[in-house]
Amino acid sequence: MSSFFRAVHPIRFHHCDPGGIVYFPHFFDFINATVEDWYDQAVDTPFETELLNKRLGLPVVATQCEFLRPSKIGDRLEIELAVARLGRSTIDLRVRGSARGEERLRGRHLIAMISLENQRSVPLPDALRAKMAPCAPGEPPLPRIVEAGAVAKPFRSRFLLRFSHCDPAGILYFTHTFDMINATVEDWFSQGLGRPFDELHMRERLGFPIVDTRCEFLKPSRIGETLTLELSVARLGRASLALSIAGIVAGEVRMRARHVTALVSLQTLRSCPIPPDLRTRMAEYAVAAGEAA
Repeated sequence: MSSFFRAVHPIRFHHCDPGGIVYFPHFFDFINATVEDWYDQAVDTPFETELLNKRLGLPVVATQCEFLRPSKIGDRLEIELAVARLGRSTIDLRVRGSARGEERLRGRHLIAMISLENQRSVPLPDALRAKMAPCAPGEPPLPRIVEAGAVAKPFRSRFLLRFSHCDPAGILYFTHTFDMINATVEDWFSQGLGRPFDELHMRERLGFPIVDTRCEFLKPSRIGETLTLELSVARLGRASLALSIAGIVAGEVRMRARHVTALVSLQTLRSCPIPPDLRTRMAEYAVAAGEAA
């Protein structure tokens, strides 16, 4: 098996947001599609039917992506995968994305083989491991997301998990989690900070694009459950802020995310300082006194 696998994804009109750049959850759709193509073409075919026939799944355990430059309609994004690390039941993939000769994103994507009967991990089959092991250099594992400290004033949004949110394994498809995270941030700006996204983007021509996002999935969530996302400010910088987000169902933490975003001018796509009034309101949601800086 080759050390690298590449797939090209054209950027279409519907991939872009009102800021004119790719809406970031779509990048995870591109990554997931590349993983499926890699499995089909380079590992063991076919991904969609063979695993389901064996009642096996490869859900996402954790994923991280750093966005280096924005991508726009007309770009052709080349996603490159390489095996970074193999565990007993996990496959840790290194991800890079480029377009027009420049690097646009890089990250890590951790998937695990599970039984669909009991949702528990199972060892990677020997034949599968034998194919991948020569290509796995044994890079350090993805760092865990530290649980947020005490928050005097978290912001909460609630989402009923619907049929359309779930995959053939019957659990929440991971990219929808990022859409819900973005919706929570949007609700926070509108309801908690008093600065709706339409006002920021369309009138003031300011945006908060994603610089880096990480998410780890501790337990699966299913149709009919209500997922509550709790948002707090972990760090407040001159032009950027890091958000801690926990996803909770019936008092049980199902996922954690760390979400870094920065204020930019949509005219120049350059960073600009967070206005003092907005900074003051954001600081009210800080994890602990003194951490916002």
